[in-house]
Amino acid sequence: MSRILTIAACLILILQPAVEAETKKAPRLVRIGDVPTGELRAGYTISAADTCIVRHDDGLYWRIDGWIIGNELYKSYLDPAASCQLPYPFTVTEINMPMAFDATTPLIVAVDIEEADLSNPNCPVPGQLLAISAQYEYMVPGAGVYDIWIPLDTPFVVNGPFFAGFFIGNTFEAGVNPGLITDNIPMQCVSYNIWDTSLGFVDMGNNETFDLPGRLILYASGYPGGSGGVQPEPSLSIIFPAEGDTLLGFSNIWSWENSGSEIIDFVIFEARPASGAYLEIGRDFDGSQTLRDGVNTAVIADGFSQFWDFSTRSEGDYVIRATAVDTSGRTSADSIAVYLEPTPPVPRIVSPDNGSDFCPDVNLLFSLFDEDFSRVEAHVKKGDTAFSLNLIQLVQSNYGDNNGNPLDGNSYTNGEYGEYYSGPIAVTQAIRVWYDRGYKQIMRQGLSDIPINEFVELMAGFLNTRNNSGTYDENMIEGLRAHLDRFDLVDFDYFRDPDYYSLRSWLEDEERSVILGLGGAPGMWVAADGFSGWKQADSSFVVRVANPETGFVVDALMRNNSGINEIKIGSSWQSVDIMISLFVRNWNVSRQLIGTDLDGSDGWSITWTPIALSDGAPYFFRATGFDQSGITGNSTILMSYDCANFFVKGDYNGDNLTNMLDLIYLIDFQINSGPAPVGGVGRADANCDNNVNIADAVFFINFMFGSSGTPCY
Repeated sequence: MSRILTIAACLILILQPAVEAETKKAPRLVRIGDVPTGELRAGYTISAADTCIVRHDDGLYWRIDGWIIGNELYKSYLDPAASCQLPYPFTVTEINMPMAFDATTPLIVAVDIEEADLSNPNCPVPGQLLAISAQYEYMVPGAGVYDIWIPLDTPFVVNGPFFAGFFIGNTFEAGVNPGLITDNIPMQCVSYNIWDTSLGFVDMGNNETFDLPGRLILYASGYPGGSGGVQPEPSLSIIFPAEGDTLLGFSNIWSWENSGSEIIDFVIFEARPASGAYLEIGRDFDGSQTLRDGVNTAVIADGFSQFWDFSTRSEGDYVIRATAVDTSGRTSADSIAVYLEPTPPVPRIVSPDNGSDFCPDVNLLFSLFDEDFSRVEAHVKKGDTAFSLNLIQLVQSNYGDNNGNPLDGNSYTNGEYGEYYSGPIAVTQAIRVWYDRGYKQIMRQGLSDIPINEFVELMAGFLNTRNNSGTYDENMIEGLRAHLDRFDLVDFDYFRDPDYYSLRSWLEDEERSVILGLGGAPGMWVAADGFSGWKQADSSFVVRVANPETGFVVDALMRNNSGINEIKIGSSWQSVDIMISLFVRNWNVSRQLIGTDLDGSDGWSITWTPIALSDGAPYFFRATGFDQSGITGNSTILMSYDCANFFVKGDYNGDNLTNMLDLIYLIDFQINSGPAPVGGVGRADANCDNNVNIADAVFFINFMFGSSGTPCY
């Protein structure tokens, strides 16, 4: 399903006058009754407890064939007061019109709301356009009757009867035979159709073409907000970035509207210099959030957020402000102070490529755009082919107890919370990493350790897991902040749609602990534990994660599938929507400096010739840039050292042969400071003892006479 932006005028302009009214003069009635229906839905969800269906028909009765021609608009008069208690103000969220088909077909649809023109109180007609949806494209899977639900782009509040509109934006091939559905109660002034702009709206119960035998089935859903359902005032907070952060080049601003209001219209994002007027960055009209509950499918959403490229702004102190506005005009705002570096000293490694093999030398090339850049340094850190954080093993069904028996599985089907607890489990595992590294206070009350079962429940409280029957992304961020900010010790960061290399860089190179938010079925949170080996034959990788359902740390494949990063736990692939990391500010990561470039007049680059690396091992190369004001930026790539398959082993002079000439070449290098073996100094380590000395020449002699193994490189 794809969404194509549309505007109100499209609903009228594409109704071409060339389609004549005569095309609707041969309708056919088929008695269908209450048949089973399929569903085509764009994914809008609303709590069943709040939903009220505004529908006035008497059920499916007639199928009308030969009426629908496409490129036309249908209208239905709806009055929430006839369906819902204490209805007004009523917030309309979705509109549905059932249709029948005889074959598979594309279907382009959109919906709208128009006011009810009551100039003639005995016969309301469609009036002014009030709200509209985007245009949706479905593929009807086959013959049958389908409920076609379309959400408004922004839920719209009405205070009286209205007309719901359903627009069909395509025509149909022969054999598809799209059919309208009506009930068996004919009525005027409730169902309208327009397919010809010169003809205008036609009352489908009273017209010169064909009077419907019943009311068109076209209705809406939403939630009432009368005296029994007053919506709370907005309450907004910026959850990322944090107060005092230094932002480099661009940033995503993420806010959280946490009042529970169902009538938030949009959030506006603005920024200003430390002294100056606010300028708008953008607006977000879709605050959909992702809930990962371990039971149901998680649909990807990013809440109220805004990407901000500030590369054209001046460097300095700024204030970012986010303001939520509801449909009643009420507002809530939050602001934070940050420092902007529009052209940051981030030396992006443009060569070699992430994931490539190297031997023998590494020539790092960088691109950067900072106007007062001073130098770039490169460091290397050896990766582990079997890296593991040794996460504690926790199974979610041991927690979330609600009946006094914590070991009975705590199933949600019995009113408990066990299956919903992947969030608290993953957070506990990630925080425990830093406890084990010596930062005991983050899991203590005073001087006493908090027992694991109590700590999991503590985290469930911070994440609001019980109230929401799962953990929203926003609650994950805010819950971590609420717990960790008390210690002024741990920072956290997040990254959407992370690939294998960014995950491994955070977890292994930077030594953070990492939580992954998985989409698909079921959506859940998992803590990342480590990695095994390198690329698989199908270009996937093996990562280790803590499975909250079983409690075991398991190997899982990770891949990029047509631009979507996925992980396979068990038998199903799930999207990796977000990763959240924890890291202690004063934690020191040990790396080896391999070079510095102080002059970019000939381009920024560093070349390194390694000695005695482990063949087949992964290595992280990290570039750090410095500007003259002391701001730094980093980029990292991960490569595998592979000299065993790059050169003929023992071929030191580069003639693709291994013979006495290579022995002479090796001895000349060791004794007389002659040229290094082709491929670098490291290849002179013939016996793999990570040293280059005369023992390597002795090993090579024994190899030539058959009394030792093959040289390493």
